Order: sequence, then structure tokens, then C-alpha cells
Amino acid sequence: MDPMIFGEEIQKISISLNKKVMTNVKSLLQHYGITPFQYHILLIVERSHTIPVTKVADEMKASPSVITASITRLYELNLVERYHSKDDRRKVMIELTNKGKQVIRAAEKDMQQEVEKLFACYKEEEQQHFLTLCRQLDEHVT
Repeated sequence: MDPMIFGEEIQKISISLNKKVMTNVKSLLQHYGITPFQYHILLIVERSHTIPVTKVADEMKASPSVITASITRLYELNLVERYHSKDDRRKVMIELTNKGKQVIRAAEKDMQQEVEKLFACYKEEEQQHFLTLCRQLDEHVT
């Protein structure tokens, strides 16, 4: 295939797919009063139980100020608690509240169903191949 046509087709598909998927994800998460960005923060916190804000920023590849603003909103929604580390008062730690745990469990279940619907057109072997290709591309792109 002509590299120019290939590039244009990849861009077109990428934009279209991203728009469709993000519309569905935003709609799904809106039910819980959170954004996709906040959802990913909650996933990171859930996985770590207690985590410094700076580590969340590193994992999200975002600045601490952007993360702090999102965490403030999650705090206002009573989804996370934040406090200073006992070992180092400069470190702000966050963890999920009981409500946060309930929300992330329910949202994860809904997201899993959404992913299953999205990839239902592929056999399991094709899904694995797709995932492999995406990982390779992610590692290749700097």
C-alpha cells in the first residue's frame, strides 16, 4: 500500500475510533460522576491501596498540579481521602474511601462489559493479536 494512503487511513480510523470509544466511555462514567481521567486515577489508587500523589502523576504521565486538581474533585465527591505521610510530611498520600471502592468496582464492571461489546466482533485469538500489535506500536512510538 502507498505509504501516504496508509498514513491517511490510519489517521482517519484512529480519529473515528477514538471519538466513538471516548463518547461511550464518557457516557458510561458520567453515571458515576467521573471523567475517564479520574477513572484512571481511581484505578491506580485501587491497585496501590495507598499511594503518593507524585506517583499517581508519574503513572498518568501528567504534572502533579493536574493530578492535584483531579484528586481535589475526587475528594469533593468523597471517592478518595488524602493526608500527609507519617514518614514524610511533604508527601501527600491518597487512598479510596468506601464510596470510592464501590464506585470503582461498579465502573470497572461496566467498563469490562463495554470492552467485551467493543471486541465481540473478534475471536479471542484475534483479540490477542490486536493487543500484541498495539503494544508493539506503543513501544515503537516515542
